[in-house]
Amino acid sequence: MPVEMIQTKRLFQQVYEQLAELIVKGEFPLGERLPAERDLARQLGVSRATVREAMIALELSGLVEVRVGAGIFVLRDKPLTRGGADEEEIGLAPFEILEARRTIECAVAYFAAQQIQDGDIAELEAALAVMEEEHRTGFKTEDGDRSFHVGIARATRNSALVRTVESLWDLKYRAPMWAKLHERVRAALLRPALLSDHWEILEALRRRDPIAARDAMDAHLVQVAEDLLRISEAEFAGEVAAEDQQRGRRAVGR
Repeated sequence: MPVEMIQTKRLFQQVYEQLAELIVKGEFPLGERLPAERDLARQLGVSRATVREAMIALELSGLVEVRVGAGIFVLRDKPLTRGGADEEEIGLAPFEILEARRTIECAVAYFAAQQIQDGDIAELEAALAVMEEEHRTGFKTEDGDRSFHVGIARATRNSALVRTVESLWDLKYRAPMWAKLHERVRAALLRPALLSDHWEILEALRRRDPIAARDAMDAHLVQVAEDLLRISEAEFAGEVAAEDQQRGRRAVGR
């Protein structure tokens, strides 16, 4: 009797498969709008992040399309890809990457605050200058952001931590799910408060305050996750600009 390997599927993959099956069976006909992500999360008993990742997987497989300001609609009743929500097909889930970054980079910031030297601070200031320029030009790259976070890892003088943080950023760039999510929210994420988050991290490092550095990094990454969820929900698209403008006021004067 042949023995098959048991595969443990991630939660968003299970949600993807359930929704894909309903689409294929015609429970959600072609052209029909899917329920709002908040409603699906409540009905399925999962987080909004899990539903968002499942929706991205559905979009990448060609089953649905996102119409900004209108919602998510069934596009076809058969997936374009064979792999569905397999990791080889769509890469790591965006919020998994953010969770890993939060776990690791908060500890890195804590450690860096105890080791950081004036030269490291100068390099972080240079990275923020690049970020500010990218902000002015529409964030065509994320070089400044990556340099800032990797620079904090370098300040620990621990090569393993540097490679770990670099790997997390490389995973993000290689993940089709992240690219799909980021292309939808990129413009809306150009908020002054994003720069302010980084300045707060730098100020804590400048004071050599490990707890403040860790907490500032944690607040930043939590806010990034919340922004990605909030902005990517098409039904709230009209509210984003005003809300971001209000929240961005605290960055004035940087």
